Amino acid sequence: MVGPPPHGSPGRWHLPGTPRRHRGRGVPPGGPVSEERVLLLHTQPDEGADPSTADVLAQVTFVQEACAAAGIPCRTRGVPLEAVASAVPVDTDEVVFALLETPPGKPHLQAAATAVLELSGVPFTGAGAAAIWLTTDKLATRGLLAAEGIAVAPGGRLTAGGDGFLHRVPPPWIVKPAWEDASLGLDGNAVAYRVEEVHERARELAARFPAQPLLVEHLLPGREFNVSLLEVEGVPRVLPVAEMDFSGLPAGEPPIVSYEAKWLEDHVAYRGTVRTFPKEGRDGPLLAAVRAVAVRAWELTGLSGYARVDIRLDEAGTPCVLEVNANPCLAADAGFVAAARQGGFSPAETVRHILAAARRRQRGGTT
Repeated sequence: MVGPPPHGSPGRWHLPGTPRRHRGRGVPPGGPVSEERVLLLHTQPDEGADPSTADVLAQVTFVQEACAAAGIPCRTRGVPLEAVASAVPVDTDEVVFALLETPPGKPHLQAAATAVLELSGVPFTGAGAAAIWLTTDKLATRGLLAAEGIAVAPGGRLTAGGDGFLHRVPPPWIVKPAWEDASLGLDGNAVAYRVEEVHERARELAARFPAQPLLVEHLLPGREFNVSLLEVEGVPRVLPVAEMDFSGLPAGEPPIVSYEAKWLEDHVAYRGTVRTFPKEGRDGPLLAAVRAVAVRAWELTGLSGYARVDIRLDEAGTPCVLEVNANPCLAADAGFVAAARQGGFSPAETVRHILAAARRRQRGGTT
């Protein structure tokens, strides 16, 4: 629930020497105009909104330019989240490209807004309401994956007086709100080494994210991968696997994709966290295992269109799912777009596949 690098949502890191933003311009000379028509429906962030919410405008730019390059007529409408219902088109010949972001502390409103689209019967991009609701709840997602044999980091829900599981989970621990994405809540002292530090961090997060459960996990020591998936002809295509390189972080800075690493460009964590694309070679068997886990997570959580699965290795080298991100960030410098580009998909091709998945689901071809 994801998304950054150098920078933005779990996976907004850019490759050295690549531009932060793609700047496509118009329909290619002589290129046909698509019969598809798109309503780019996005939430309009408030002035001074958190960067994780305001970033939707960068996604709007990416989709607009990709549609123009593909020759797809696209009109854009930005509305407050509560006004999504009034913006839904009555014409089902128009596909809604849904970019619905929620402010910190209100993560489940995205599933509610998506449910409005489902009830209207219009085709729309990305995951359905049930998949968004599930993957927004990290505790529920962990439970489902673990029950199906997919490894997750040791941990559990922290409640008042309910920290007994910590004695079965080795430190260090990472403490985070269970329903947020975009590394919200992973700022400051997100990593704890003593039980007292866990409770101190929990009190701070409870004040910032009231009525939201807290998740405490063992901070896995291994490599971290972002696995982006794009639905192509009804099948999730795994794009080149990205790895987060934390070697540029100074001593004392935890090797995690923190809020600072995603959003604060002047922070040392932002500069020291870099996205790379490892070559197969000796990593071939490992990358194959990582890809298989990501595809299984897609299937189990009922994803559609596009997604990203964040994975980290445990002490034994086992790939463990950290998070399943339905509808990851589509800004030009985001991890998903970087992986698509690395896999040979232009922005226009990427958007075409996402739109095709929306039509396919409308016809009952996928969940």
